[in-house]
Amino acid sequence: MLMNTVFFASLLAVVLTQTPAPTCYGAGSAPSSACNQFINQFCNGMVSLRAGDNISRCYNLPGGDRCDFIAFNSIGSTSTPNVPNCKTILNNITGRCPYGGYGKISATANTFTVDRNSGPCSQNVQCGS
Repeated sequence: MLMNTVFFASLLAVVLTQTPAPTCYGAGSAPSSACNQFINQFCNGMVSLRAGDNISRCYNLPGGDRCDFIAFNSIGSTSTPNVPNCKTILNNITGRCPYGGYGKISATANTFTVDRNSGPCSQNVQCGS
């Protein structure tokens, strides 16, 4: 069991060091790591996006807060965001940024955002605010 834990921790460290550092928000609701439970669901729901378009989803946390997720097509042509890249970037953000943030794998990739906020999901709530 200890060997499995050490192996997993080593593998996670390698992944985090190979992923470009995200841009972290300096303030807000914390911890963004509470949003980890929604990353797979958000990323597995990717659809084709026109250039400059985005997908956003809001997930309620127990206790009344929410997690806002955004995938933004910053590529310049219609494309479907890469699911493994989405998961890598969002896990990287929640592992490094207490208040959430945004990032991408490379300069020519989609931008992914996770932001924990106060209050539940509702109409008239802009994701990422």
